[in-house]
Amino acid sequence: MSVFISLGIIVLSILIMTFLTLTSGVFALFNHYAYGKYSRKKAETLTFYYILGSETMSSCVFLSVYLLVAIAVADLSHLGTNIMTWILLGIIIALAFISLFFYYRHGPGTRLFIPRTVANSLLHHAKTAKTRSDAFTLGALSSTPELIFTLPLYIITSAEILQLSTTHPGSSLLTVFYIVVPTIPLFIERWRFHLGHNLADAARSRIHNKNFTRFFLCLNYFLIAFLIISFRF
Repeated sequence: MSVFISLGIIVLSILIMTFLTLTSGVFALFNHYAYGKYSRKKAETLTFYYILGSETMSSCVFLSVYLLVAIAVADLSHLGTNIMTWILLGIIIALAFISLFFYYRHGPGTRLFIPRTVANSLLHHAKTAKTRSDAFTLGALSSTPELIFTLPLYIITSAEILQLSTTHPGSSLLTVFYIVVPTIPLFIERWRFHLGHNLADAARSRIHNKNFTRFFLCLNYFLIAFLIISFRF
């Protein structure tokens, strides 16, 4: 039963990761400007380096968290009784409400929770990036404002993978899959663009799915909290 609970928490975390929209939103802007200003070959190279930058950042953060959790957790059989679990539970419940009420700013459109200065900086760099290093840096930086939503998931997922690995050694390979997850929306966005969709289509899609995204993120955070309360205490 514990195996299915761990896998359930991991899957719910993956769903949250794929429905966060900041990195893919910046990518849609960057994609639009890159293909509008440069040759197709250069634009494809730049978008690849954006994805590589995003993947590198998420991999470094997750693997760092995984290592710290592995060092900190001396007895995985008592993982559910320590104070860290209570703290993480409180954070997860708080994030459920934050994602519902504050992930998108009030009003029309899909402006996110990030400060306007950060949003304007990302927009400026999406417009002006012209080298591989520019694209790589933009991809890496675009995911950092959402660490408030992803870092607790990294901690919980790391603990669950470590717990699984005690009885199923091959489960440690889940770390490889998990670090690839943040790039899935980027490849989907790139694929949509190659099919003929443009920035306006991406914006309409985000507006249409705005409420669903808010409720979906909230629901998944609450489901993770429910599993922790029910099976980790």
